[in-house]
Amino acid sequence: MNEARERLIFPLDFPDLNEALAWVENLNPFVGVFKIGLELYVKYGPRAVEEVKKRSPAKIFLDLKLHDIPNTMVGAVRAISNLGVDFLTVHILSGRKAIEDLVKTSPWGLKIFGVTILTSLDKADLLELGFNGELASHSEELALKMAYIAYRARCDGVVTSAKEVARIKEALPSLITIVPGIRMEERARDDQLRTATPYEAILSGADYIVIGRPIREASQPEVVCKKILEEIERAWGEKG
Repeated sequence: MNEARERLIFPLDFPDLNEALAWVENLNPFVGVFKIGLELYVKYGPRAVEEVKKRSPAKIFLDLKLHDIPNTMVGAVRAISNLGVDFLTVHILSGRKAIEDLVKTSPWGLKIFGVTILTSLDKADLLELGFNGELASHSEELALKMAYIAYRARCDGVVTSAKEVARIKEALPSLITIVPGIRMEERARDDQLRTATPYEAILSGADYIVIGRPIREASQPEVVCKKILEEIERAWGEKG
């Protein structure tokens, strides 16, 4: 299950660093990538990355979703370059120029992922944000447009929902795909609106899947992790 493990991303969405580090230590046998998001990074800064790296050989996904003018984003990636993280996110809505400049500045080994459409957004949200009715009604088309921008800007991959990943992978197979909003079949959909099971996401074209709540809220997180890895392996087996 080592290959399946490498594709499982666990988000360290905790307000306290010690709590996050306890989860890192407990999930080391099952998780290939630990994701550090805004909450932990804003509170603890680079220390959060350093402490996770001390406790795990897993990759680090710094999920800051950078979104600013080109010079500011380039400055941010320069500041991040010494942390030794493996993945970094940027909003594709920042524009091609900003992303191109950021990619050119990023150090070797740091993979840049463009965020297409947040999985919390639905049709009403997209209409309110100014997208036309056709694009708002067909999120796959909008996500694909975003993915093409990421591809032209030389991003390594994109973050997109399970609903859109198949179209993106078919059109742009070289892009690495990260799919959040993963839920086990029995879980409620909560605030992630475009979700899928681990099996569904991998079968649709996800290279990495982000799973938080189903693991955190389980009475036996290790058992849930094993089930997730089994689903990943089953999907890969069926894809051939």
